[in-house]
Amino acid sequence: MALSLQETTSADYFNPTQCSSDSSSDSSSTTKRNSRSLDLISVHPAAKSIGPIARSSSAVEIKILTQNIGNQSMPIQITDQEALLSAVLPSSNISSPASSTTSTPSNTSPTSGSLLFNFGLSAKSCSSRKQSFCSTIIQKEPSTELFNNSNRSRRGSHFSAFSSFTRTSKSSASSTNPLKNLVSRSTGSSSPAASTWGRRYSVSAPLNNPDAAVAMHPLNQVGCEAPAPANKKPTLPMGLQQEINQFAIDGFAKKYFSTHKRGLFRRKVPMTEMLKWTKESIKQPLIMMNKDLYKDAYKCFKMIQMVMGDRQRPKYTSDIEDIQAILTCGITKGQMRDEIYVQTCKQLHDNPSGDSIRKGWELLCIISVTFPPSKNLEAYLTNFVRQNHRVQENQVDIMSQHVSTKLKRICIRGAKGKVLTSAEINRAKEAPFKPSVFGESLGFIMELQQSIDPTLQIPQIVPFLANTVRQTNGQQSEGIFRVSGDADAVTDLRVRIENGNYDASGITDPNVPASLLKYWLRDLAEPIISSEDYDDCIRYAEIPEKAIAIINRLPDTNRRIALFTISFLQEFTDPALIKHTLMNVNNLAMVFAPNFLRCPSESLTTVFENSKYEQAFLRTLINEMKIDPEACAYSQDSTKAIGLLLNNE
Repeated sequence: MALSLQETTSADYFNPTQCSSDSSSDSSSTTKRNSRSLDLISVHPAAKSIGPIARSSSAVEIKILTQNIGNQSMPIQITDQEALLSAVLPSSNISSPASSTTSTPSNTSPTSGSLLFNFGLSAKSCSSRKQSFCSTIIQKEPSTELFNNSNRSRRGSHFSAFSSFTRTSKSSASSTNPLKNLVSRSTGSSSPAASTWGRRYSVSAPLNNPDAAVAMHPLNQVGCEAPAPANKKPTLPMGLQQEINQFAIDGFAKKYFSTHKRGLFRRKVPMTEMLKWTKESIKQPLIMMNKDLYKDAYKCFKMIQMVMGDRQRPKYTSDIEDIQAILTCGITKGQMRDEIYVQTCKQLHDNPSGDSIRKGWELLCIISVTFPPSKNLEAYLTNFVRQNHRVQENQVDIMSQHVSTKLKRICIRGAKGKVLTSAEINRAKEAPFKPSVFGESLGFIMELQQSIDPTLQIPQIVPFLANTVRQTNGQQSEGIFRVSGDADAVTDLRVRIENGNYDASGITDPNVPASLLKYWLRDLAEPIISSEDYDDCIRYAEIPEKAIAIINRLPDTNRRIALFTISFLQEFTDPALIKHTLMNVNNLAMVFAPNFLRCPSESLTTVFENSKYEQAFLRTLINEMKIDPEACAYSQDSTKAIGLLLNNE
C-alpha cells in the first residue's frame, strides 16, 4: 500500500499539478518504486484537480492514496471509488452500497503458487492486508476517481507476524477474522452522502478476541518449536560461547593491556607476542598502571622468572623469599595483583621447558589462595586456566583444575591479610595432589576420611581439636574461644592436619586449637546450617521447639557436627567454669554464631541486623537442647544422633 501524506501550513500551499507536470508524459510507461520495492500507481488526473491542501493551526487533513491487496491473489485492480474503503475496512459488509454488488476481477499472479520471502506464505493464502491506524482521526474528503483503471501488478510485503492470521482465516471459514474488529466507525450524519464520505475511522476500545489470541500464540507460528522447560537454562553452542569469550578477552586486552613498541620505527608489538614466554626482561609493565609502580613490575617479573627457573638466581636467595616478596607486593599494592597474574600467565604461554611450566603452575596455586584478580581480569584469567584443564603433560590438568577452584573462592572471600609462611607455601604447592580438609565441602572431607577411620561419622578434625582444648586446660583459660591463638602456632597446627598428622605435641596454649576449630567451621565451602534454613533460624531464634527442629532436619553429617559442637560448648556453661573463663552463654553464642550461620544478604545493614538473631538462635540451642555427643560421633543409627528438648527428658 502506498501512503502519501501531504501537509502544509496556512501560508504554504502545494499544487499537485506543478509537481507532476514534468513527469506526466511518461507516467503511464514508467513504474516508480519506493524504498520497499513496491510498484506504485500513478495518480489519476482527476486526483490532481482537487487543488491545494491547506492546514489550519487546529487541524491536520491527511490525504491517503492507497491500493488494496486482493483477498485471493495478486495483482489486483481497483475500479471504483470504494476501493479506498476496502483498503481500510477489507470486510465486504462495510463497503458502500454502490460497491457491495461490484466484484473485483481476480488475476492470478505468476508467483501465486510459490513461497513469498521464505515466510511459508503463498500468494493464494494471503488474506486482505489490514492497515494499522494511529489514534488520530482520519477525515476522508469526497473526490472523483482517484486511481486509473489500468491493470497494474504490485508486490505486497508480507510479515511473518501476520502469517498466523491468514492461516487461521483459511483453515476455518466460519471463524471471525482476528483483525476484523480492529477498526470501528462512527457516522456524523444519516444522509447517504454523509454516510459515504463523512465517515470517521478511529481505533476502537480493546476487544476480547479468543481467535486472535490463539492465532498469535508462539506455538502457532511457522517454524516455532515448543519452549524449553523453565528449569532448564538455555545454553549457547560451544563454538559461539568460545567466540564470545574470546571477544571479551580481546576487548579486555585492548582496553587494559599496555602497548609495547620496538625497533627504530617503534612498531607495535602484537598482543600474542607480548603475552608469550620470554627469557628477557620486560621493558614496560603488561597492564596499564601508575608509573610509580613500574619498578615493582620489573622486580616481580624477574622474581617470577627466577622462581620458574627461567633466570639465574643470585647467591644467598631462595624461592621462598622471592615468593613471599611477590605476595607482599600483591597484598599491599592492589594494582600489582593483575600484573602479577598476567606476568605468570605470560611465562606459562609457549614455555619450552616442562620443569618451568610445573613451577609456574605451582606459583599460580600459591597466588590463587593469597589474593584475587580484579573483576576486569577475572574472566580473562579464568578462561586461560580453563584452557589447560586437559593438558596432561607435567600434571598441568590437575594443577589447573585446582587453581580454578581456588580462584572462585578467593574472588568471593577476598585477599588474605598476611603473607603465607614457608610451611603454608609448601603446603599450597602440594595441595592439588594432597587435598586438604580446610575449605572443602563436608561430602568431600568425609570421602577422604573413609580410608582413615570409617567408623567415625564426623570429620576427624572436630573431635581432635575439642580434645586438644580439654588437654591444654582450656576450661580454665580466661577468654577461651574469644582470645585468638598465636598466628604462627595456629598455622603450624593447620599444616600438620592438612598433611594428615593429627598430633598436638608441643601445643600448650588452648587458644590455638580453639582458634583453629572456629577457622575450620568458618572456612567450609558451605556453612553447617545451609542458606535455605537461614531465614527459619532468624524467624524462630527464640522458640526452642522450632530451633531444635531446624537442627534435626539438617543433612546427616551437618546435623552430627552441629550437635557435637554445641554439646562441646555446653561444657563451658557450668557456673564453676565461667568464673575462670569469663565466657557465659551469651559470649559463647556471640563467638560461634558467625561460624554456624552465614547471612546470604550482601547488605551490611541486613548482616548487622540479623547478627543478634543469629546469636539468639545459638543461645537457645545451647540452653534448651539435650545431646549425646558419643552417638553423634560414632553411632551409625541416625535416630540417636538428634537433639532433644531439655524439658522433655
